[in-house]
Amino acid sequence: MLGESTASSTRSVPVDELRANNLETNAWVAVRGKVYDLTTFLDRHPGGKDILLAAAGKDVTPLFENLHGPKEERTLAKFLVGNLDGKDLPGNPPPDEFSVVLKARVAAHFKLNSIDPKHSPFSILRYLVTLLVLVSLYSIQWSSIGLSSPVVFYLSAFCFGLVQMQWAATAVHDGSHGAVGRSPFWHNVLAASHDWVNGASSALWSYQHVLSHHQYTNIEGADVDIETKEIDFRRIKSSQKWLWIYKFQPLYAPVLYILLGMTVRIADIDDAFISKSRGALKVNPFTAKQQFIFWGGKIFFFVHRLVIPLAFSRASTTAVIASFLLSDFVFSFASAIIFQASHVTSDVAWPLPNPETGDMNEDWCRSQVETGQDYGHGDPWITFFAGALNYQVVHHLFPSIAQPYYAAVAPIVVATAKEFGVHYVIKDTLMEAIGGHFALLQLLATPPHAH
Repeated sequence: MLGESTASSTRSVPVDELRANNLETNAWVAVRGKVYDLTTFLDRHPGGKDILLAAAGKDVTPLFENLHGPKEERTLAKFLVGNLDGKDLPGNPPPDEFSVVLKARVAAHFKLNSIDPKHSPFSILRYLVTLLVLVSLYSIQWSSIGLSSPVVFYLSAFCFGLVQMQWAATAVHDGSHGAVGRSPFWHNVLAASHDWVNGASSALWSYQHVLSHHQYTNIEGADVDIETKEIDFRRIKSSQKWLWIYKFQPLYAPVLYILLGMTVRIADIDDAFISKSRGALKVNPFTAKQQFIFWGGKIFFFVHRLVIPLAFSRASTTAVIASFLLSDFVFSFASAIIFQASHVTSDVAWPLPNPETGDMNEDWCRSQVETGQDYGHGDPWITFFAGALNYQVVHHLFPSIAQPYYAAVAPIVVATAKEFGVHYVIKDTLMEAIGGHFALLQLLATPPHAH
């Protein structure tokens, strides 16, 4: 195991001490029950220092084991501090035969076909075209063309929201996972565009998506994406208290998804600077660069979406606000529904930690297959619309490969899952996948005693 040959491996490190070392000047992480001090390694990390700064003070076992191999394990062992005493969040047992065989087969696929899984000219072309379309739609809406025709004006706003979703699902998403190219600088630029294009914090998205959702998919109390308040607008977990309003949630909950963008932008400020946490994850102090991106992004977003149109266009205040809301509602609903169709459904697993150990009983890779729902395999239109995230299971298993390769990897995952008896949910269409979400809303709309 990692670090066992190092003398300091006998030192016990309380989990609170791990959590306290979450600064650029003291950056510790835990992997498989051992604690490592990566402070001096931050600037040498091939994936860039930003992800390590977010990971500091946390157990990142699934993230490390999924993205690294024996070479990186040997490097990590050099920074051993001691053994972790206590538990950060639920852990998984070591990779089983399914994990080992699957990863070997996927690696062999890329090697046999002489493909660099991060080299994707198509992805780069898509980013450029998507950005060009965004700029064009903005220009058309606020030019004499859009301002002289209500149809063009609001159609441009509607399409802008859809293309925003495309940008988030491709460029922002790839940047946060370092999935295209090997330059941390460009990964950070793509990720930071979430702040500037969508007005939402890329740093907090990294906590929520990379460090929480991808490591602890559908695990209550650990996956921020399924976090609910004591009294929430919907009921998606059987552990939630039932309220009479939930009887109507299949009707009203999807409508409220249009508010996702606004709620996230507001939550960003609280999570970054007030509560300093996103769900169960502690948010580490922002660096000067992160603060610039955070506040600069918020200001730029509202200036170009509201202030400039209000100050310099002939459109009325009502029209400016209405078009902004239309774009944002479309962006929010499309983004929300893509996620709901992938994980918040009645057909996927919602694993619970072992009550005695506090850990999961199942290998992490198995869990990734069973907690995700794919749809539209082989359908180029669905794949384009969803940014290839209709291959959700493939993405969770191999988040650092470029999205255009998901379709080729999927048959390998399907065959290996079948061979090892791992449940893999694949729906034929997006509507069927969304139907699984509505089925969950309907199931949990009734009082517990009525089931």
